[in-house]
Amino acid sequence: MILYHPDLGTHFKKFGINLPLRDDRADRVFETLKEKEATLAPIEIEEIERLTLKDLLLVHSKSFYEKWSDLSLLKEELKVTYDNGGDPREFDKIDLKTVERFRDHILLQGGATVLALEWALSRKFCFFLGGGMHHARIDSGSGFCPIQDIVIALRKKQEEGRIKKALVIDVDAHMGDGTSEVTKDDDSIDTLSLHMAKQWPLESELSITPSTLDITFERGEDHLYLERLKEALQFFKERGPYDVIVVVAGADPHEKDALLSSQDLRLTREQLLARDQMIHEFNGQVPQLWLMAGGYGDQAHSIYSQFLLTLI
Repeated sequence: MILYHPDLGTHFKKFGINLPLRDDRADRVFETLKEKEATLAPIEIEEIERLTLKDLLLVHSKSFYEKWSDLSLLKEELKVTYDNGGDPREFDKIDLKTVERFRDHILLQGGATVLALEWALSRKFCFFLGGGMHHARIDSGSGFCPIQDIVIALRKKQEEGRIKKALVIDVDAHMGDGTSEVTKDDDSIDTLSLHMAKQWPLESELSITPSTLDITFERGEDHLYLERLKEALQFFKERGPYDVIVVVAGADPHEKDALLSSQDLRLTREQLLARDQMIHEFNGQVPQLWLMAGGYGDQAHSIYSQFLLTLI
């Protein structure tokens, strides 16, 4: 199952925010898949139930909830979240009505992650062309990730009794530091992160909470990636069982990724396809939800497409 709608992307310009962050990956992936499978269609946006502000408290602190409840405070919070995407003063230019619209849009994206998780549970596999906000922390957004959609979705399904134990496999180039922080005292959610040894977090004052298992790579260790991934998956196979696996499937480890802070990993297209197929085949019939997370530049869409085309 593919969950996609063109309005689920974060297109800053439509909110009057002139940040140089262009993201058409989801659109390009969907167009590629539709060439092979003409019956694919975008989801009806009405099918998505937007997260409520109270849903944020499933993961985030009371102070975070208060910031999201006050548009003036939220405006300042968003400046922090997107401070590496360009001039943060862009948020000073927008009015509070626009901040409210932007807030609703992010909550809609989070709701799409919840729906995608439900699809994964009922149909064994779902790839949401969006989501994966793995840097958002208990008290704040971070690294272009305003809310922790991954763990919010898992905890909503735990509350509903749909799942008990989950595994998050994060193969973005950057550590899933937000996911590891918000689950540090939660034995029901295990976390695996394969990432560059350096480059993130960018700010030295951000504390790091270890994942259940972290696999780090120094520059030049790309040839070890698949071997270490295989060993890590075996570790979690013995640690399970799990009711669901969430894959934070960043394309930014690609050797042609455009983000400067992802250059310590330089995996080929072939290595990335092998990565994705190895994870997809892991743990048999356990349902899997895949989320896009990071991936930058003109080549990023092709990393997702090559994997999904093998499934079609």
